[in-house]
Amino acid sequence: MPDIPVSRWRLFTRFVTIVAVLLGSGIVVLLLMLGGFVTGGPKRAKRMAYRGFVRTLQILGPTFVKFGQTSSTRRDTMPAALCDELGTLHDSVRPMSRRKAVRALREADIEGLEVAPDPSASGSIACVYRGELADGRVVAVKLKRPGIEGRMRADLALIRSMVRRMEKLPKMRGMPMADLVGYISTAILGQLDFAREARNIARLRRCLSEIPQIRVPAVYPELSTADCLLFEYLPQLDTATPEALPTDVRATLAKRTLEAANRMMFAEGFVHCDLHPGNVYLTRDQRVVILDAGYCVQLPERVRELIGEFFACLALGDGERCGEIVLESAVDSGGVDRAAFVAEMAVIVAEHAGPGVEFDMKVFGDRVFQLQQKHGIYAASDFAFPLMSLTVLDGTIRRLSEDADFQQVGVARGGREWR
Repeated sequence: MPDIPVSRWRLFTRFVTIVAVLLGSGIVVLLLMLGGFVTGGPKRAKRMAYRGFVRTLQILGPTFVKFGQTSSTRRDTMPAALCDELGTLHDSVRPMSRRKAVRALREADIEGLEVAPDPSASGSIACVYRGELADGRVVAVKLKRPGIEGRMRADLALIRSMVRRMEKLPKMRGMPMADLVGYISTAILGQLDFAREARNIARLRRCLSEIPQIRVPAVYPELSTADCLLFEYLPQLDTATPEALPTDVRATLAKRTLEAANRMMFAEGFVHCDLHPGNVYLTRDQRVVILDAGYCVQLPERVRELIGEFFACLALGDGERCGEIVLESAVDSGGVDRAAFVAEMAVIVAEHAGPGVEFDMKVFGDRVFQLQQKHGIYAASDFAFPLMSLTVLDGTIRRLSEDADFQQVGVARGGREWR
């Protein structure tokens, strides 16, 4: 887990705040559970508890929202219903106040830059505004929330300390808590680094430049600062919806988006891991625009090979090898009945994938995650998170075309097309 230096006083004051929020929210969650049980039985009570938990994360602030957002893809380690509720955090982040935006802009100290009063997008770390430079150029301005870095570092240090204690509990033994929290902490700290994000955007543009109709806005690193990132402004992002486009155009855009995913995952091993609908837009000129490269990872070569082989075997219907690959990627599968797991994986692949089978990434993924939970198998984070990002992207692609086949369009070749 990453070392997160922070003052003891900041840790103490933040700890007191978190405890107070948890105590207050605990009462609310209990009331929600009771109401849910009365109106809909145990299942609804559990759903209401998860909803209350998500609300608690929102009250605790950006670090916990970001943690929830990132964790929502790990259906192999958490209940699907909880992941569904955590997924709502992607579209429910409040923008910072105008006063804080003015402060952030003043601290960025970019000469001649003026921004619109209201943000066009809002995230847990930053908000995006339409801006204009002194020379008249219109730009997108990503402003980091004032004080967010110190607060997030304190929160992450407290979460890390809590996980160390939780790992000692009997029910938590065998779960990759340190691996999971360490990976998410690194991802969050990486998103605080705007210079790193600028490099990610530049690399992503190079990676996807040869795919027609895929666009990544250019970044202007020479105009940016540590707390303010300037990039190309695209005014048409908020106008196009899948329903407004002809069916054939939607099918083509779905195919191009799949090609972009394949290019990132298999050819470059450089993956945008946050491709939810808020970061994938359509434009009036019939393009797919990919935004927000703060959460990109470089896959280790062995992980890239395993993921490529997994999808190649999936397309061929080789379920046994798919099961073996999952075991190879596991944090610790020593006590697992490997033969039983592989046999059950083969059944799932036969039912949901292979030649001539209509493939649904989410349905297939949920079955695999349930199987992993049943056998106590937890994939290493550097294998799981990029793979989960494909599940998120599948939902985005199906908004474009229900006929898009995640199994066959490029993925079936296991990435060999670009090797």
